Amino acid sequence: MFNQGLSLDQAPPISIPFRFFLSAPFFGVLISLVFLIFPFDEVSNQYIHFAVGVVHLFTLGILTMIIFGAMQQMMPVLAGAIIKKPQVFANIVHSCLVIGTLGLSFSFILELKFLLYMGVLFLSISFLTFFIVSIKLLFQVRFMTSTVKAMRLFSLAGIITFIFGFYLAVCHINLNLGEHYFAFINIHILFGFFGFAFLLIMGVSFQVIPMFYVALDFPKFIQHKFPVLIFILLFISFLFFYFDINFLILKILFVLLICFFTYFALKSLNNRKRPVFDVTLWYWKFSLISLFISMIIWLFDIFDTNYVLAIIFAFGFLYSLLQGMVYKIIPFLSWFHLNSKGYFSIPTIREFIDEKYIRIHFFLHILSIIFFVIAYFQNIFIYFASIIFLISNILFFINSMIAVKKYINISKTNPMDFSSFK
Repeated sequence: MFNQGLSLDQAPPISIPFRFFLSAPFFGVLISLVFLIFPFDEVSNQYIHFAVGVVHLFTLGILTMIIFGAMQQMMPVLAGAIIKKPQVFANIVHSCLVIGTLGLSFSFILELKFLLYMGVLFLSISFLTFFIVSIKLLFQVRFMTSTVKAMRLFSLAGIITFIFGFYLAVCHINLNLGEHYFAFINIHILFGFFGFAFLLIMGVSFQVIPMFYVALDFPKFIQHKFPVLIFILLFISFLFFYFDINFLILKILFVLLICFFTYFALKSLNNRKRPVFDVTLWYWKFSLISLFISMIIWLFDIFDTNYVLAIIFAFGFLYSLLQGMVYKIIPFLSWFHLNSKGYFSIPTIREFIDEKYIRIHFFLHILSIIFFVIAYFQNIFIYFASIIFLISNILFFINSMIAVKKYINISKTNPMDFSSFK
């Protein structure tokens, strides 16, 4: 079942990824409440500070939260990069990420400058701790796979994203935006979404899709060339933005590379070697379709603002895929840790969470995205979208917690007690 280079013996304590995964839905709830309470014109206007706060509730509270949690599991397992004192490391990264995200986001939403100081301080601790350790460990790995290479590029892109973000935050603190302020904003966004998020998703998918879904491997040139090409384009983009050069050529190249990846990912999932139904496949396929649609919107600037693009890319592509991954990782880790402790009577991976509830969550998630998009044309629908998104995130937390509680309850029993599986 597992590809070469995969080592499960070095996995960190199961509580580490769980705390990150279970924290993400709470930020989804906060986003829902912000959309419910504040006027749509403020939430959807990319040019005002309010929208900056909402965006970072997602990028830091959901995207980064799940990525940091998953990476602490994947680095030892997929790359053999073992974090020393994982509990201390996780405590620092997680607590500072939560405090920093709340501080930074609500400093813009509520226009309270002291929260910005707090946000910058704690986010700096979280990001620097995570990326300094990650870069050091990943560049010491000897067994190189396409996933490890992509992880390396992700770690470099992540620290660069942080540096640009730190610079922009200092600009706001000093009330001095500078001549190239918007150039730094654009490259911060580009490195964040295409470097920090997409590079990791692409690299992990090279191993996770064939492993979890018994699907076809990606072509070698996709695995070994595309992450590097994306990374090179990101650096060239900085020069284009800084010197105010027309970005269209690079935009076309980004879109072509990402659409080619999307095509081969969908092809792999649609031509599985063992086509057994798995509800998490819906998340992957919907995510990849959303990615393709968002690239078309971005390429042709279909809408006057980036609101619809942000919804489809962030909620449709990123959050859908992350939810599908969490629904796969939590049951797998629960099963693996119990199995490694000698438990015989344990649920199968698919029995840790009832698929019926995962399906309900999936349809609620899609429905919320549909209403978020419709709200662009008829603002009143933002209330329907927000309420459904709120319920969706609560259900995401409950579903994840069900699997975690099953693990906790069974782990408290005697491994030889066959009555533990109910």
